[in-house]
Amino acid sequence: MAKHPASKPTRPMIGLNMDYLPAGKNGSAQLRVHAGYADAIYQAGGMPIIISPALKDRDLEDIMSRLDGFLLTSGPLDMDPRRLGMNPHPAVQPMPARREEFDRALCKIILDRQMPVLAVSLGMLELNVVAGGSIFLHLPSDSPKTFPHKDLTGGVHRHLVLLEPGTRLDAIYGGTEVRVNSYHQQAVNQLAPGFKIAAKASDGVIEAFESVERDWYCIGVQWHPHSETASALDMQLFESFVQACTRKEMALQLAA
Repeated sequence: MAKHPASKPTRPMIGLNMDYLPAGKNGSAQLRVHAGYADAIYQAGGMPIIISPALKDRDLEDIMSRLDGFLLTSGPLDMDPRRLGMNPHPAVQPMPARREEFDRALCKIILDRQMPVLAVSLGMLELNVVAGGSIFLHLPSDSPKTFPHKDLTGGVHRHLVLLEPGTRLDAIYGGTEVRVNSYHQQAVNQLAPGFKIAAKASDGVIEAFESVERDWYCIGVQWHPHSETASALDMQLFESFVQACTRKEMALQLAA
């Protein structure tokens, strides 16, 4: 009797949110995502699933229940000061309401279900706010002792971040400090309950956080590990994240 070959393990399905560009004088409305996110997830062994902000309510809940983890992406614009109860700042460019409302809905589901999550830059700030934290609207205006965390001419800005000993992030990068790319003007102010600092810049700005619960993989980083300017060490972050999503997938299969 012929034996069927053993089925290969499936890749964990990992959701990615998209940036939304409203229609303007030069074109129609667009949805897009930096290819580096999908490439890094796939290279690390995951299956990237792009989630459109067209989904609402039960449809969004349904697709989220099918995913093994979520990567909250960054974007070129900022969180809207009005939604945060803060005064506008001339350097702050709010993202379209459609994206911010959708991202907040995603964050709520992720938090409620404690899905494995990697939150990058803007995604990190959104997750912190929805979880009950706050942000600095603009650096260094809101925190004068900090240095600029982006190149105002549009170039690549880099600085060192100091990893907190004993954290998951410390174990992933394997050292006390790492040099990262930096493009942000907003930053975490008050950290939400349930999160702890995983890395800081030398000026005290929170550059990464993670869950205080060891059995919940939740990491937020202010830098861009998916970017062309990322370091070789950043791939270890994606590998760690995909491994956590794989464990979640296997646990669900065993429970079925």
